[in-house]
Amino acid sequence: MFVGWEGVGICSYLLVNFWYTRIAANQSSISALLTNRVGDCFLTIGMFAILWSFGNCKKMLKENSSLYNLTNRIVRKINNLTSGQVRQKSDVPLHTYTNLGAYLAGLIEADGYIGVHDKNSKSKKYRPKIIVVFSLADKPLAEKLATITQAGKVLAKPNAGHVLWQIIAKKEVLKLINLINGHMRTPKIEALHRAIRWINENDHCSIDCLDLDLSPIDSNSWLAGFTDGDGNFSISLIDRKKSGGGSRKVMQTFFRIELKQEYSREVTDKQGGNSYFNILTKISAFFTVNLYTRTRISKDKVYYAFMVVSHSSRSHEIVRSYFDRFPLYSSKYLAYKDWCTVQDLVKEPGGLTLERVEKIKTIKAQFNSKRKVFDFSHLDKLTF
Repeated sequence: MFVGWEGVGICSYLLVNFWYTRIAANQSSISALLTNRVGDCFLTIGMFAILWSFGNCKKMLKENSSLYNLTNRIVRKINNLTSGQVRQKSDVPLHTYTNLGAYLAGLIEADGYIGVHDKNSKSKKYRPKIIVVFSLADKPLAEKLATITQAGKVLAKPNAGHVLWQIIAKKEVLKLINLINGHMRTPKIEALHRAIRWINENDHCSIDCLDLDLSPIDSNSWLAGFTDGDGNFSISLIDRKKSGGGSRKVMQTFFRIELKQEYSREVTDKQGGNSYFNILTKISAFFTVNLYTRTRISKDKVYYAFMVVSHSSRSHEIVRSYFDRFPLYSSKYLAYKDWCTVQDLVKEPGGLTLERVEKIKTIKAQFNSKRKVFDFSHLDKLTF
């Protein structure tokens, strides 16, 4: 590294002093070389500080892998920011280039699995792995994520009714961990930290187990990823009886997030505990709605869940503002656009006319699970 820094000084000097016949160029090249000498001073102090603290430079060498990955992430973000001005001219939002880590964290926390071998288990040992489950309709999204991250394989399981994005290779798992580390918001952070500790112990790495992301919900695309996994949009068209006889059509739209109440493993207080109450409370407060509990019985088993429901015009405005800024990428994006279209139809002057009722019925006929035709052109905006 020290030799490389010296190379920087030489290149600076030669580049600036190329026009050696110009006095200004000559003076500038000398300034560049002197600046490099100042860097030498502090770099040397830093190296001696490492030697004094650890007795050798092995600690610094162990840090190299994680530091390299961190540097690459910073460089990518800087490139995204600097090139974003050009991209915005083609109506591609800047956030699509800078929020992949948060989006993936939300997606994995909703429909993902971080597997880590239990050292007390007698089963065949395996390295940490990440698996994300998609519906069959969302295979294009799984393939897109695998392509832009250059990680994992997409396996279709038509008999089981789902698609798997499976990340097993050592470098690819490390890449995904570096992307989502620091962006997680649920008790599933326990599994991420368990994977990081396994990698640190077995691969002689020193990756930090970053804490929960406590930033505002609308600060990144985490909720978009989480919704692509556990969110749901619905449209209800009902007949409401009039006081004088007859009936009239009433349209209602809902956005829901439903999640089990407890994580399956023990989670420390520092990791936020094993209840999903905190994160669901934060989401419900963001949408200015109440947090509900739901009890469901299936085959003599009782399931307890938390549920956030957006049902008012005020909460719908917040939902739309967020997803217009941080878009969905699964087939739920198509449901969301239809959901917005129905709301806009009702807001038009004249209210819910017969013509608009028919349009809403047409939309409902191909909504959610009834959809047969899928347009995933919106995935063009999903870029690493």
